[in-house]
Amino acid sequence: MTNSDIYSVVSLISSDIAGMKFHSDEVTEQLLNKPSQSINGFNFWQTVVAQMLLYGNAYCTINKDAKGVIQGITLLRDDQVSEIIINDGELTYLVNFDEANKPSLYYSSDEMLHFRLITVGTDTNRQIFGRSPLVALAPEITIQGLSNNLTKTTLKNAISPNAIISVPDAQLDRGAKNVIRDGFVDSTTGDNYGKPIVLDASATLSTLDKLTPETASFLSNLDWTKQQISKAFGVPDSYLNGQGDQQSSLQMTTQLYNSSIQRYKNPIIAELELKLGVPVALTNDITDDELIARMSGLVESQIVEPIEANQKLKDRGII
Repeated sequence: MTNSDIYSVVSLISSDIAGMKFHSDEVTEQLLNKPSQSINGFNFWQTVVAQMLLYGNAYCTINKDAKGVIQGITLLRDDQVSEIIINDGELTYLVNFDEANKPSLYYSSDEMLHFRLITVGTDTNRQIFGRSPLVALAPEITIQGLSNNLTKTTLKNAISPNAIISVPDAQLDRGAKNVIRDGFVDSTTGDNYGKPIVLDASATLSTLDKLTPETASFLSNLDWTKQQISKAFGVPDSYLNGQGDQQSSLQMTTQLYNSSIQRYKNPIIAELELKLGVPVALTNDITDDELIARMSGLVESQIVEPIEANQKLKDRGII
């Protein structure tokens, strides 16, 4: 998360999915939209998605009462699940808690929500654990780190010094050079910044280019790695403030993005339906403008009576 591009894409996807609403039967819908008493629903699911993106896996315990009725869901950190035991195809999770007086507990698979991204490999362990998109980005992130260090060094050397004072036909010792240089700095910084420069008739001033072609080439690597990060997470690079596809309209880009984040919604929906045993949907709430436009169209088409449309807008708090 110290990489600004990765932070941006993880924050973007997790926030957008967390802003959606779950739809199911009444009890399950209420549980999923308010899964915890201590964390609001948005931050809860934002953390779930962020952990899934960064680690490939996210874990939550399903809390049930003595009758087996679900009372809530507890969000776990990735490092709290220290062991997964596989026995005849059944999974058991060992969970460590932060409280000193609470021992580590084993949870069966039906007591655990294990959200995971793509699983690869032939052995059982690799089929259990998801893989983060960051795995595919290891070479690019290494190159970006080297490029950043090289760019810093190049920029530092390119920008400082950026001026040369020449004194023709003069042999200057170190002390004389220091006097001339320090005098020039004093006359161009502080209160003198921006004022005209006055030099002795025997001296000439020239400047160095701040950015060389080599420096510009190094900086271009940053755009390249940004595109690679966008590709790995399946997000249009314009969403990371990159150049993007300048020929595409905003609507087309938005449609592409909404389609791309479906790959992160599906693991959540599939796991919830498997463990809770009911159909689950995760959708964006319609905006006020979209609702007004929809109601207007239904009224014009005489599908909905005006009084019914007005009531719908009142229920939403629009009018």
